[in-house]
Amino acid sequence: MDIRKLYNLGLLFILLTILIGCSEQKEIKSRKQQWLDDIAYFENVYLQESNTFPKDSLDKCQSILDQLKQQVDSLDDNELILKFSRCVTMANNGHTVIPLHFMAKVPLRFYKFSDGMHIVKTDSASTPYLGAKVLKINDLTIEDVEEKLKPYLSGIDRWRSYKASNYLCSPEILNGIGLSEKNSMTLTLLKDKDTLKATFTTKEMKKKYYENWSDLYPDPADSGWHYALNPNIQKPLYLDKMQEGVFYKFIDSTKSAYFSINGYWNQSDDFEDKIEDFLEVLETKTDYNVIMDLRYFTGGNYIIPVDLATEPPKIIDSNKKIYLITSNKTFSAGLVTAAQIKYYAEEKIVIVGEEVGDNLKFWAENDSYQLPNSGINIYDSDAEHDWKDNEFTFGKSFWVNYFYGVPAKSLAVNKEIKLSFIEYMQGDDPILNWILNQPS
Repeated sequence: MDIRKLYNLGLLFILLTILIGCSEQKEIKSRKQQWLDDIAYFENVYLQESNTFPKDSLDKCQSILDQLKQQVDSLDDNELILKFSRCVTMANNGHTVIPLHFMAKVPLRFYKFSDGMHIVKTDSASTPYLGAKVLKINDLTIEDVEEKLKPYLSGIDRWRSYKASNYLCSPEILNGIGLSEKNSMTLTLLKDKDTLKATFTTKEMKKKYYENWSDLYPDPADSGWHYALNPNIQKPLYLDKMQEGVFYKFIDSTKSAYFSINGYWNQSDDFEDKIEDFLEVLETKTDYNVIMDLRYFTGGNYIIPVDLATEPPKIIDSNKKIYLITSNKTFSAGLVTAAQIKYYAEEKIVIVGEEVGDNLKFWAENDSYQLPNSGINIYDSDAEHDWKDNEFTFGKSFWVNYFYGVPAKSLAVNKEIKLSFIEYMQGDDPILNWILNQPS
């Protein structure tokens, strides 16, 4: 065979290979099959590997999944996602969760005060509604909507109440549980003394952080937003330097040493340095009471602030107090830091504000799962914490707690104080005011 024939045969072989490859089309799965595959993954991978579902919860979860397989064609994607979320909540812990912050919202943000839910942030078109109290969503009271949403959110009731306030502005979420149109909602509002109704449609808005405590004070990074709070007011300490995440102040007039940590803690490049500096100054002011403000410390790192728990009780005079400010947003590492502060402060401790957002025994340290077609993320806890009794079980307890664990017993508040909308708007902090007015 000459070279030309060999060359031509080679070209023919290549051409046939290409044609055969083109003829073999990749299988394109239907929407139904994709969701059935996601259900199968949830059922056969995630549920098999998770350690946090009680047996009765697994049975209830399986019942939902069995029904879901028959309902795929009749449910929209957001309804399916909420069904998965309902299953995940049956693990009965706040760290096993499907985050829902990606679902479409109207351009309003709510915050729950002691006197109800108020609009604290809007886009430019909705500014007339800033500060309004939310009475109803569609035809249901805001309280009824919150209660209907809670079963789809993870954690104990206090934490679910907080998370609901983040999600009540999402028609897509509420539609997923049968309470709203998918792209709009009608609100009944109380503004000043006027009751009014307005319909809002979903709108994509920039926001770097989706926990609504961060909506309380204007953030320059959130362009396009308008706030109920006047940025020129005299800021209370709980809002002052909020975006720094970690800050402190010595209030010489009342001999008080104030230290705040919130959910922005990881934006502070000098967290450890601030603790060191704070303790160094405290050494010169041993006749000061200490105030640890963890009301917005929603989680992250509880190793860095350990010295804030262990050192102040040794430094301050024996007749001085350590005031600990907590709320239902004090969660995860925030709760752990609170437990450590309470334990080491012993008889010096006074807990003020609201009770923390979880039990002292909880599961955390998330594994991550992703449904293969929808891409929905599931964060699943894989280690136990016990900050009540500090019982440690190798292979079950989070290993770090072998070195850092303490039996705090309880984080019940000694003085319950909640922030009202009027106090917020006036720049008052009833919690800190109460502390500073205590006899020294």
